[in-house]
Amino acid sequence: MNTTYSIYQIHSKIDAMSKFLNLKKYIEGDKNTLDMIRSYYRINHWAYRHYHSQDGFMHFRISKNGCFTDEDVYQQPDSVSELIKDGDFILELGCGQCANLLYLAHSHPNATFAGVDLCPCKVKDLPQNTTIYTQDYSSLAQFPDHSVDVVFAFETLVHCSDKEKVYREVFRVMKPGGRMIVYDYALKDRYETYDDYMKMAISLISKGGASALIESLEEMNAHYVNCGLEIEKCVDFTKEILPDLKHLERKATKILKRPWLAKLMFGLLPDQGVANIILGYLGYNLGNADVGTYREWVLRKP
Repeated sequence: MNTTYSIYQIHSKIDAMSKFLNLKKYIEGDKNTLDMIRSYYRINHWAYRHYHSQDGFMHFRISKNGCFTDEDVYQQPDSVSELIKDGDFILELGCGQCANLLYLAHSHPNATFAGVDLCPCKVKDLPQNTTIYTQDYSSLAQFPDHSVDVVFAFETLVHCSDKEKVYREVFRVMKPGGRMIVYDYALKDRYETYDDYMKMAISLISKGGASALIESLEEMNAHYVNCGLEIEKCVDFTKEILPDLKHLERKATKILKRPWLAKLMFGLLPDQGVANIILGYLGYNLGNADVGTYREWVLRKP
């Protein structure tokens, strides 16, 4: 990673955008209420299909050979698949367009699956071993205590301002010895330790995804431990998602390097669409600057 150059790029990009955009507009106020999260995914549904996956996968590709390929999208669900046994009950938090859930349900016909999301995609021919619930996953009242074998959440818990509320519910519904797999973002250091440019970049990326302010690795780990979960594994996959982040940066750069085009497009797009383009513009540099990280956690209920 070229850390120094990426930091310089972040400074330069923010200076350039500030000349024709009111960046504060995109970071002020609450951007991750339930209604705003619903709105974000409805507005950006087309963008996820077009730029992430036509099959409905919404997470970043983990490219272990340094090259961007469509097959890399299976790393996350395959890591869950390795934990599933016949007869298990598996729960996905934030199932979105249901691509992970359907992939796993078809792969494990003798297991039972459930997905929870604020606005899940309507699925034709839903497998008999799968149920989808439209709701906030911070409350899982329909699932009894100690009833779930595996829980997984890909790039969704970043939306939560009160993550421990979610983890306490997860702890309640998981069986002793059950596992949770999380793929999500974490800052290398606490937000307040960074300079004003980096704070602006972190805020724009966080709010651009209708997320709470991204927390540090130390803070994220503390949430798990505070809720009784043991951290079995925490793997840094930042380097492996850089090809995907670079792919998105190129798309955003085609717009943002031409202020006249950006002004025209942004005048037509809703604010959440604009903020998502800014996220794509800065995300690669934040990861390459050794500021933002992408992690896999495997957690266990004792």
